[in-house]
Amino acid sequence: MSYSKKEKYTGALIGAAIGDALGWPNEQNSKNISKNKNSIRTYVEWNRRAGGRYWPHEEKICVGEYSDDTQLIIATARSLLRGRQWSNFFRQAELPAWLKYERGGGGATKRAAQKWADNISPWDEKSNSPLEIKDYFMAGGNGVAMRIIPHIFKNEENIEKIMAQVVLNGMYTHGHPRALIGAMLYAMAVRTLIQQDAVLSYGELIDVLIEEEKQWSELPEVSNIAIWKCEAERYAQYDYDQIWNECVLETIDYLKIAKEALNQGILDLGHDTLQKLGCYNSRINGAGNVSAVISIYLFSKYADDPVMAIYETANLNNADTDTLASMVGGLVGALNGKDWIPIELRGVQDYSLFEYLIEQMMDEKCDFLNSDKQYQLFNNEKMATLEIGDSIECLPFGEITLKEIREDKPKRAGMYVKVYVWKTAYGQTIFSKKIGKKALNMEQTIPHTVEKKHSPEIQFTVQKLKDIKKLLIKVSDAADFVEILSEIVQMKIDDDISKEKIDEMKVKWKPYKITKKQIVSIYELL
Repeated sequence: MSYSKKEKYTGALIGAAIGDALGWPNEQNSKNISKNKNSIRTYVEWNRRAGGRYWPHEEKICVGEYSDDTQLIIATARSLLRGRQWSNFFRQAELPAWLKYERGGGGATKRAAQKWADNISPWDEKSNSPLEIKDYFMAGGNGVAMRIIPHIFKNEENIEKIMAQVVLNGMYTHGHPRALIGAMLYAMAVRTLIQQDAVLSYGELIDVLIEEEKQWSELPEVSNIAIWKCEAERYAQYDYDQIWNECVLETIDYLKIAKEALNQGILDLGHDTLQKLGCYNSRINGAGNVSAVISIYLFSKYADDPVMAIYETANLNNADTDTLASMVGGLVGALNGKDWIPIELRGVQDYSLFEYLIEQMMDEKCDFLNSDKQYQLFNNEKMATLEIGDSIECLPFGEITLKEIREDKPKRAGMYVKVYVWKTAYGQTIFSKKIGKKALNMEQTIPHTVEKKHSPEIQFTVQKLKDIKKLLIKVSDAADFVEILSEIVQMKIDDDISKEKIDEMKVKWKPYKITKKQIVSIYELL
């Protein structure tokens, strides 16, 4: 059966979202604390650890909700609606905003996005430490490959333009050849399937990718690439062109392993092949080129059963299942449109959004955001003042409406976690959080006079509290302010200003960067 370009484009996006939502609970780093792991054949509700050391809580993931993989595909698509300004919009608006609503984002992407939020490039030697720049150029994960599908839709007939855009997109977060080569290989695979009209023969996709190696293996000449490579050589201390060529050869070897396995037909033991491809090796299974080859292999192995291709990928043990299943889903949809999707999988979050995005991308006159309007930036604190039903216009989404307020389960006494569920005018769901300490009664927590045998009498005046507030200027949360002050009051009562006590406080309140000088100054004020 032949499918239109619109059907294939839509199918690729929906397929990616389906794979992401199915695979996320099983992903090796998902922090899933529920029991519904493995053998997943439908969407499940599950809970994951979140908040880190300082704000630990259980994050509830509802049925069919997707992770950062799909979020960044959407962000890429929305950027491309800005035309020639897509790259500026992606790094200046999409990546900084994504930090406010990301779900399960990878470390390299989050670190780079934070740099762009601070208006700094990750490789800028004036604003980054040598170690930070090195880490950027060593980032070779699949965070690029998983988000680049929309670039094919806008430039299907121009492979050179596709590859240039894919690399430019990738450079904003990842610097190592493995990340960029993996993204280019995956882009080539998606494009091949979109252009495929006839029935795909078994293993044909891998044959094409090996034969057309030049199309995806050469680093495009994007702006300032020579200077960028010099920075890599200086801080990561490797010859970029040499490592690039080595990664290309490595990737071709992986493709040949996959081809050899497929040539065995029913004798192909998928588990053994995946092991050879590094699927279960936590040290390399998240690499961009490794993930691209694994997804291409699994798609090819189950080419005649698209649903099974995604199920099998989503249920791999000790693997990056959300990204792999997302990438497999993108390939499945690129070939088969969306007719293959069973009714039980159409409940993926924001199902109708993807067709809207494709319609907009195919509309040459699309003007996604009104250039005459001044949009505010998406800001969790500011948005949390709104009530259900309220709407606001902000970058990069346009108009968003608050639909629901959930509460996640805190794992530390005295804290709260509120989840704000937003909906864009075109159907994307956005989750943002507000985390803090529950409000305390200051008069109950810190009496005006603290009495204890053999202890000093501590008086609080308005001026004294003002002076203390100046010393704790970075402590914006009132409850935290009260708790910090209470701890220093107790130190005064106990007459204990030891180094151990100070160090303990510094660690506990690390997010506010409280110093010894601040603690001692407040102690003396008391």
